[in-house]
Amino acid sequence: MIYYNSRYLSSKLQISLAKWKRWAREFLPPDPLGGIQSGVTRQFNAKEAFKVYLAGHLVGALKLTIPDAAKILNDLKPWLKSQGFFKIHARPTLNGARNMPQHYLFIHPGNEQQFSYCIRTVIQTETVENDISVKRTTFSETHMGPSKSNGDEGHPVYGHVIAVTRLYTDFLNSVRPQIGKLGRDQGARKI
Repeated sequence: MIYYNSRYLSSKLQISLAKWKRWAREFLPPDPLGGIQSGVTRQFNAKEAFKVYLAGHLVGALKLTIPDAAKILNDLKPWLKSQGFFKIHARPTLNGARNMPQHYLFIHPGNEQQFSYCIRTVIQTETVENDISVKRTTFSETHMGPSKSNGDEGHPVYGHVIAVTRLYTDFLNSVRPQIGKLGRDQGARKI
């Protein structure tokens, strides 16, 4: 299993170290091996690191509040786990998560910190009539949350969209340890 430290992850993901550490404190349970005064550096497995990265994306890029991002992560945890995004032994490879289906996550805010979700999974994409600019995409939809209506009248007017498979692939490719002349990349270690 590969473990990463905060400095390595913040460097590879181009997130400030202070921001990464804050997100880790907000979105993960306390580190069992120590705290600020213990002198032990927190180690992240792939599941923990992606959880912090996804939550950080919700806060940093989508401008959601930390409590909203925590609620969204909690709501989506069973689905993310069932689709392979929360693997403890995720193996960063040259092609990332190429064999995973493409998932697009639509997050629709509701009342009182309630969210509805629509997950579109691409089944097939094809070019229409040899025109490179026109493509036909077939997808399946999964609805979660308080408003699970499949009809157009039930769809919210606005929301946020995340290409979650692409985000995961970019994450895996970014944290993949680079082996150089001096040995393993500092900050990622295999146990």
